[in-house]
Amino acid sequence: MSSTAGRIGLLPGAERPYVVTLAHQTSVATEHAFATMREAEAFIKRNTPVPAAVLATTYDRPVAVTEAAKIGEGRTAMNDEDILARLKVIDHRLRQISTEDAAAVLASGLINAGIHERERLLLIDETERILDELDGKKRG
Repeated sequence: MSSTAGRIGLLPGAERPYVVTLAHQTSVATEHAFATMREAEAFIKRNTPVPAAVLATTYDRPVAVTEAAKIGEGRTAMNDEDILARLKVIDHRLRQISTEDAAAVLASGLINAGIHERERLLLIDETERILDELDGKKRG
């Protein structure tokens, strides 16, 4: 498998309207035309790696982060390592969303752009909340 990712574009009116663009790590992207969406999807599945399962970063967190952070009276305390780890996860997801949105613009035009806008805004809000909490602790 030399391909790192694949996406499907549509060329209305063409004999083979579904065009798969495969991204390669060490070479230029390649395009392959198919008559049906099913053929195009099967081609991508055969020629790209299966993505690793990822927790939804907005709501799901590993048990260690949520349970170990609880202290008495329902208050939670996060140490610096937990905070930095969470901020790194948020940063990684925001960068991933930006990349996916950019790919959507290239592949399908502006119609699909912004599909992750709500999640991106929630992640930014969470980052600001964490930073505000940290700022309040340093003053107090």
